[in-house]
Amino acid sequence: MSKLLLLEDDLSLINGLSFAFQKAGHELDIARTLREAEALWQEGKYDLLVLDVSLPDGSGFEFCKKVRQTSQVPIIFLTASDTETSIISSNAKLALDVQIGDSVTIKTPAGTAGFTIAGFGSDDREYYQGQTYLVAVYMTRTAFASLMEQNGISLNPTCYIQFQNASKASRAITEIKEQYDLPEGSVSENTAIMGMAGQSNNDSVSNIYGLAAILFVLVLLAGVLMISGSMSSNVAQRTKFFGMMRCIGASRRQIIRYVRLEALNWCKTAVPVGLLLGTAISWSICAVLRYGIGGEFQTMSVLALSPVGLMSGALVGIVTVLLAAQSPAKRAAKVSPMAAVSGSSDTTPSIRHTMRLNFGRVEKALGVHHAIASKKNWFLMTASFSLSIILFLCFTVGLDFGHALMPSLRSWQPDITLTGYANEPVLSQSLSDTVRSVSGVDHIFGSTYIGNVSASSSRQGIDHVNITSYSDYLLDNAKDSLVQGDLSGIYGDSNKVMTVSNKDNPLKVGDTIQIAGQEVEIVCALSGGLYPSEYSVICSQETLSRLTGEQNYSMIGVQLGKDAADDTVKQISDLAESNVIFTDQRESNRQDRATYLASVFIVYSFLAIIAMITLFNIVNCISMSVTARTKQYGAMRAVGMDGDQLTQMIAAEAFIYSVSGLVIGGGIGVALSRFLYIKLLTRYFGTLWNLPIKLLAIIIAFSSVAAIVAIHAPAKRMRNMAVTETINEL
Repeated sequence: MSKLLLLEDDLSLINGLSFAFQKAGHELDIARTLREAEALWQEGKYDLLVLDVSLPDGSGFEFCKKVRQTSQVPIIFLTASDTETSIISSNAKLALDVQIGDSVTIKTPAGTAGFTIAGFGSDDREYYQGQTYLVAVYMTRTAFASLMEQNGISLNPTCYIQFQNASKASRAITEIKEQYDLPEGSVSENTAIMGMAGQSNNDSVSNIYGLAAILFVLVLLAGVLMISGSMSSNVAQRTKFFGMMRCIGASRRQIIRYVRLEALNWCKTAVPVGLLLGTAISWSICAVLRYGIGGEFQTMSVLALSPVGLMSGALVGIVTVLLAAQSPAKRAAKVSPMAAVSGSSDTTPSIRHTMRLNFGRVEKALGVHHAIASKKNWFLMTASFSLSIILFLCFTVGLDFGHALMPSLRSWQPDITLTGYANEPVLSQSLSDTVRSVSGVDHIFGSTYIGNVSASSSRQGIDHVNITSYSDYLLDNAKDSLVQGDLSGIYGDSNKVMTVSNKDNPLKVGDTIQIAGQEVEIVCALSGGLYPSEYSVICSQETLSRLTGEQNYSMIGVQLGKDAADDTVKQISDLAESNVIFTDQRESNRQDRATYLASVFIVYSFLAIIAMITLFNIVNCISMSVTARTKQYGAMRAVGMDGDQLTQMIAAEAFIYSVSGLVIGGGIGVALSRFLYIKLLTRYFGTLWNLPIKLLAIIIAFSSVAAIVAIHAPAKRMRNMAVTETINEL
């Protein structure tokens, strides 16, 4: 076996030559640029070099000259004419019974063109797998241009540019337009790649950036408030300590600095532990996505480290702690030297008037007073509750957005599809009946798509529509995506149709349309459809047959039962003729469902962590609040207040925090949730926002449980303490 170096920039030729060389038993290294070839040449020894003449960064002759300075290795230059070779799709092996080196003939209106098969393409393997009616031919630009010229077809070539990083690509778009005087819209970005890199200029992605920034600020505030609340409770518990510091001469500035340094000291342990746990969780998620879900995640790196991510995480942690330390530090600085003796910070405002019993009995009034006496503490507790509620309402909108982006999550998503090439209506209704009789088939539906049908409308600017038919099963499931109107009139042969609510679709509910001399009215709108939404008119199969005369389907969708075996799929596949595309979508549907469930798990796990931290923070703050007032509770016990009254007092304080957080968080959360929903879903999918009643019920239940849990421990501690013990405490 010999070792070869192939220097070639054309991917189609690389695929073909790689297959041929490796099949012959040769070991092969591939370079697509001179730089890559030079690096490989320095690292390894080769028995043969195969060089292309024309390369993106120079010529194969240049590399040959450098090689000849130190080696006499044999070199072959690729001299085959571009117009004589081609790559064809892998299904051609079965459809045409050909192999590499065989000749194929393409028939065109201008005549025939012969090509030698250089290899079989793999990029579209899944699309062409099992197809015998359609074969793809991949040829070089020169060969394609020659073929189009022979047939009198003008070319509008597209040039794809790959940059070293997305930031350079973002800057280059403007430079390319100016340098080559290109019109607006002639240069576009790969929105998916640029968006993930944070460099996209797309308006939709820019909106998502802004919304992500809002959620980031909310999470940061949640961390600040929770840490600040815990530190405030810690400061309140150590009143004597700070009083003693004042007694020995510490200034307020020194105490503030002390509290900040103490908080930063926590970071020595918390930040590394957080980074380690975060990295471990990130690796675990990546492993689940790659090995558990697969699909588009199969190439994801698992054990990768992001220096920027680690530095950002550490910075956010430190900034959060510093921000959280501000209020407790100032509170500690206000402790007077007398607190070292009395054990009380005396920071609670004094009461200069008789307390009104607006909340019923005195213990409840005192509990309310304890909650609202310290405005800062009330604010921190309310904000802690509120932000958890706001985050919960906002992140659930993100899940709805993810659900809308995955069509395979729809209730009618088929496991098997039979489709005519280019949506040609070649599937008879009798074929649908035959497939329905196959054992293991749960549901089946048919749809016909006819594009660019001449029409006129009551709305200006409409000269054509794209008509889609839905069978009764599709219409039944379309109720889940109905955003406006009533679709009950769509069934059967009627003059009622529907459309897709989308910013790219000019058709609206209430419009009338003339098709083939017959008038139909749009009475409802869906958030999405089977086919592209532009100029979309959706009706029943009976209505489409009357308007166009077409009886056949363009697509038949099959949903399999849980007990369906591979034999069921084979029987359906055998029914598909050579002019029908048979597609098994079970694996892709499984991957999409798994991806969505993984997203749901991650988001709700994050929200559960936030909720648990909030709960612990509230429990801790209530406990510390009770501890700070131990002498007051002792005095109340001394004048005759029993354990139940103490419990009611603590309960009143806890429920004030809970109710105020619920009102503020619910109000802001619902408003922000509606804003996000309109920006992400209503704008792009037409889905209307509705008040999240179930979520609000869950939030109310959580707030109530949190308040009850927060009451239990401090109330039990106060009830079990003797009167003399509570008075002498601290």
